[in-house]
Amino acid sequence: MWHWHLISRFGDTALLLPCAALLLLSLCHRGEWRAARDWSLTFAAAAGLTLASKLAFIGWGIGVPALNFTGFSGHSMMAASVLPVLLHRLAPGQRPHVGWIAATLGASLALLVGYSRLPLGAHSFSEVAGGLTLGFAVSGGYLLATAPRRRSRRHRSPRASLLLLIGALLLGVPASGAHAPTEQWIEQIALYLSGRARPFQREDWQRRDAATIAPPSPSPFASASPSFFPA
Repeated sequence: MWHWHLISRFGDTALLLPCAALLLLSLCHRGEWRAARDWSLTFAAAAGLTLASKLAFIGWGIGVPALNFTGFSGHSMMAASVLPVLLHRLAPGQRPHVGWIAATLGASLALLVGYSRLPLGAHSFSEVAGGLTLGFAVSGGYLLATAPRRRSRRHRSPRASLLLLIGALLLGVPASGAHAPTEQWIEQIALYLSGRARPFQREDWQRRDAATIAPPSPSPFASASPSFFPA
């Protein structure tokens, strides 16, 4: 089980949010303002949608019980949106196919991160699939939109300092076990907004369904059999 915990850390906010910020700074440093704008807007939209889905369930119980869906998997979304783009940007730019191989490796790691949430019991299949779909829509759309512009300009290898910093994050953060308490923060925000005393949980769906289909209480006249004939 420990290896799933280790793989899952590659989707943690403590790792990928700094990587996303470094990616944005790298785009701005190279003067790729349009790419920086596209990246920041799509990533922010995916993160906002993921956050909204979690708040809706924790605070108000809004989800899809039939699919066991309580919100998009944050680890899956973060990994699928950041890792393919990050590895694609770090690959040497002189050979475009190398960048796509690196992006494929990033996507494969994102799939592993998403799958790791299942044996850990952190999410259902629908939540992982939704998070991966949302994240790959961000990274895939970004790569397809910016690849022609990258081929049309002269490429430079990433700075050594940037490579060392991102490498330290990718290796050090998962190995150290550090993680951001995002779930606790989201829970506190949801409780504050909804006014609930405790967070909504999956078991509450079952209790609500059981109360809905519970048989009506017996009528007090049911046990009294009318007698039409004298004894």
